[in-house]
Amino acid sequence: MNRGHVASIFFAPWRLGVRLFLIILLIASPASARTITVTAEDCDQMAFISSAAPRLSWAMSQGPANVFGTQPSLHWHSPGMTLLMRLPITELVPPGQRITKAELTIAPHYVAGTPSIQVRRVLAEWGTGVCHQYRMTYPQKLEWAQPGGRGAATDRTAKDSAVFKIAKVGEHTVDLTEDVELWYTGGAANRGWILSRENNDGAVYFPSPYSPYHAGGKQWKLQITFEPK
Repeated sequence: MNRGHVASIFFAPWRLGVRLFLIILLIASPASARTITVTAEDCDQMAFISSAAPRLSWAMSQGPANVFGTQPSLHWHSPGMTLLMRLPITELVPPGQRITKAELTIAPHYVAGTPSIQVRRVLAEWGTGVCHQYRMTYPQKLEWAQPGGRGAATDRTAKDSAVFKIAKVGEHTVDLTEDVELWYTGGAANRGWILSRENNDGAVYFPSPYSPYHAGGKQWKLQITFEPK
């Protein structure tokens, strides 16, 4: 028997032990977390409603009297304007996961004053024909409990999930983990978020969260981190 053969026999038990240790470690270790980023382009429902246009579903900016723009920029200059957006969370996150973090990021490109934007979960079902007056007009007309979806504990949750306090242009992020976890687990019906301004504390402009000819929707981002249960 040559020395090389002797050496291989001598080290065989050691190598086997290392392999067994690595296998056990792999089995015992939890699967790593995964993070995905979805954008407003992934929404399956969205509307931007305004008290100045109570029967329109998409009124992002106002020019001359009774003329409203639809793209490419959202001019949020009054408390009477409201954004509704819903992401199909259970379709975006694989089954059998635990949500560990969810953060919504928005990126204004113009700010005047110190506007705040409140984020709450929508409680009332809304859909086709949604506007400031109605939460849907088909298959039947149903009004909001309070115009603009402002009814606390009826149209929307009584408390804010988060508040964007905007003092400058650039990205702003809030934590919405609890909301996303509720929707994912079925603890609450996913009717999306309602973003509103309660005070006339300035103006803020954003790229449109939806536009067929521009990529503004990519700047409205929800980052979700999850791991297997």
